[in-house]
Amino acid sequence: MTKKIILKKATRIEGNANVQIEIDRGRLKAARFVVCDFRGFEKFIQGRRVEHIPSLVSRICGLCSAAHQVASLRAIEDALGIQVPRSIDLLREAVVLGEWIGSHSLSYFYLTLPDFMGSSGGFFELMKTHPEVAREAYELRKAGQRIVELLGKRATHPVSLTIGGFSSPPTVEDLQEVGKIAAAVRNRVKAFIRQADRDERREPEIFFPADQQLNFLSYESWSDGKQFKAYDRGGNLSARFNYDEFSDHVAEMRAEWSFAKFPYLERFGFPQGILLVGPLARSYQENGPLKDPELQEFHLARRLGDRTSLSLESFDSCRLLEIFWAAKRILGLVEDVSLDELERIEYAEASGQGIGVLEAPRGTLIHKYMVNRGLLERAKLLVATQFNNAAINMLISDLAEKHIEDNRLSQRGEWLIGHCIRLFDPCLSCATH
Repeated sequence: MTKKIILKKATRIEGNANVQIEIDRGRLKAARFVVCDFRGFEKFIQGRRVEHIPSLVSRICGLCSAAHQVASLRAIEDALGIQVPRSIDLLREAVVLGEWIGSHSLSYFYLTLPDFMGSSGGFFELMKTHPEVAREAYELRKAGQRIVELLGKRATHPVSLTIGGFSSPPTVEDLQEVGKIAAAVRNRVKAFIRQADRDERREPEIFFPADQQLNFLSYESWSDGKQFKAYDRGGNLSARFNYDEFSDHVAEMRAEWSFAKFPYLERFGFPQGILLVGPLARSYQENGPLKDPELQEFHLARRLGDRTSLSLESFDSCRLLEIFWAAKRILGLVEDVSLDELERIEYAEASGQGIGVLEAPRGTLIHKYMVNRGLLERAKLLVATQFNNAAINMLISDLAEKHIEDNRLSQRGEWLIGHCIRLFDPCLSCATH
């Protein structure tokens, strides 16, 4: 007789999901990460003026609202044949990296750190037991939001990012403040990385199955090529393609029990083509965030170079290191901005197909649009949590199988499954767009 266990509402994540486990005579029959919300953005933005789309799609997520806006703007501009000046691109990247700082700070300190510090009550308990850590978390989160606010004129769902440029460009004073904040974040988080280097409580507990092929996908937008690259767990390049060739290389699988799809590399099929994106995937990039020489002094960064035993906790370590890198890169970006290039470009009503790609905090984000005479005719979105969905289900199944006791899931197994989901930092509002 099959016993069904439902762990309702995975905690300390963005959005709603259940974990469904089926056990038959002491053996695992199925384990699923069930995402049951549906939102329909791809459908209800059809037929609307392109000028309205970036603001609408930013409402998909409060944590990645600027990332969705920038991806949308890039897709529209690609469809309409608009080339924006370099300084506009630099500032848009700075906005997204400000969101990296805010989102990573929230995920690392508020959502997963309580697990490592034994705070069963979450961040509120951490505030009582480690108030100095709570203050650091608050300041870093606030700093990321302030960068977005200065450049986008609002911390969440920015209002100044528009087709062809900015409706209200940042001033010299805005850029100076952004630089000061980024420098403070860089110094503040560097001190915390040193502390994390000495923390023995973060020993890995969740490992990717050794026999499962993994493909770490990212979009190398800060390199000259601007290509998608996928690496195997050993760091060998397994796929490379341009942004407009994405549909030729990545397919999607559906499951009747979840609204979150399962993208995979078509050349390998499913499950060999399972994809992972986000901070850990970006650590494989040849010129990516974690290849920064300044980070190599830290044990946390050097340990990521050892791919022989790949743990899920590495995702979390990469988030902390990426806060440092994002702040440092923002400093370079604002120094290169020419205010003379920020005048908004006028454009004519036109038709075409366009793709907008970037690395959002949680990983690769793609907006693909078909525009017909200034109206959005069709839209397709792929987000980070969709890419990671198959791996989440794979690891949940692996953990459940290892922690079945007397035809039930052990208490330790239940905790590890929750911990596993939090380490992925899924955004289910994005995944069920």
